Amino acid sequence: GETLASGSSDNTLRLWDVETGSHLRTLTRHTGIVYSVSFSPDGETLASGSRDHSIRLWDVATGDAIRTLTGHTSYVLSVSFSPDGETLASGSSDNTLRLWDVATGDATRTLTRHTGTVHSVSFSPDGEMLGSSDGSSIRLWDVATGDAIRTLTGHTSSVYSVSFSPDGETLASGSWDKTLRLWDVATGDAIRTLTGHTSSVYSVSFSPDGETLASGSEDGTVLFWNLAPTAPEPTRLAADVNGDGQINIQDLVQVAANLGATGENPADVNGDGQVNIQDLVAVAAAFGEAADNAPSAIHLSAETVQQWLSAANQLGITDATSQRGIRFLEQLLAALTPKETALLPNYPNPFNPETWIPYQLAAPGDVTIDIHAIDGTLIRTLSLGHKAIGIYQTRTRAAYWDGRNQTGEPVASGVYFYTLSTESTRDSVTAGDFTATRKMLIRK
Repeated sequence: GETLASGSSDNTLRLWDVETGSHLRTLTRHTGIVYSVSFSPDGETLASGSRDHSIRLWDVATGDAIRTLTGHTSYVLSVSFSPDGETLASGSSDNTLRLWDVATGDATRTLTRHTGTVHSVSFSPDGEMLGSSDGSSIRLWDVATGDAIRTLTGHTSSVYSVSFSPDGETLASGSWDKTLRLWDVATGDAIRTLTGHTSSVYSVSFSPDGETLASGSEDGTVLFWNLAPTAPEPTRLAADVNGDGQINIQDLVQVAANLGATGENPADVNGDGQVNIQDLVAVAAAFGEAADNAPSAIHLSAETVQQWLSAANQLGITDATSQRGIRFLEQLLAALTPKETALLPNYPNPFNPETWIPYQLAAPGDVTIDIHAIDGTLIRTLSLGHKAIGIYQTRTRAAYWDGRNQTGEPVASGVYFYTLSTESTRDSVTAGDFTATRKMLIRK
């Protein structure tokens, strides 16, 4: 990657320092236009094909000519080393390809199926296949046997360049017809045609990762094409309201948040123009029987789900899908209704400086949490107000203590006790009070 080679109609090759752009040396043995240059895989040898019908091999380090390969009877338009560097392929306007032994300079095989000028030759990454182009066709060859494997047709004019992708599965071609084509190497099928150039496409080359293709054209531009695979859009189910590919409690909450909305809305599952209880039941039906693991991560109250159930039952819907949705809501209601009121362990514990205190209520009521020091002194009272039946466990629902006393001062390290007190009522009838105490530790 440190040296660039170029061939010119001034009959010379030049070597350049890529980093500085400075000219390193000029190679001058050709007597005609130098149409093609190619480095060996180890970078030590340079091959060049010329209008003088010859191929020359050069020592990159010294610039010395190593040997001249002769046999073509017309211009040599393309040269390419095999991946192991042992074989050189050449294409000529004498309508042939030739394979050469790099070490000896001997021609090992001549491939003669082309009926026109061979503009381009390219080895597959594994070296087992050779691609070449003439006229409007492309041929694939078995390197070991010299047999023609298949012919790719589709371009409407001369194909000037072919190049294999790094994985060897795709062949790219550029043509006088202003297009590039991508081909499936295994089948020979045309994958797609790329259009954008306004004149002949003379050169195509894949990036090392195979995700970008570059093309050079007589229109004076180089275009880069994005070949990175894109995942197909998944089929979206109507009940997948938030479009995350799953029908879960988040979809149910999304519908609940949009109840009463009209017009186009993802939460309008049945498409009747309004988000209503039918949409809620439709999403619930898509859960099947999977209600058991859902409630711990949601912010629904048992009262809300009870209201949904009442509304659904009032509709008198009896089809099997709706009934499955109603059963799910019943399961959800059961899961959201604690069997007993309880004070749960705070988290984190030990903590510094803040902690969350979860609890659950089997009956609605006014909730208070008192925090005492180890000697019984009242440090802080958290008045949480009237709370509905439910589980208050997540950070957005549990009681929060910032480690400060009633006047806002940080408390000292040590053991503290927190007590949950409720004055519970159900249907305006006193259902009894509840009190429970737990221990927590501030460690600074």
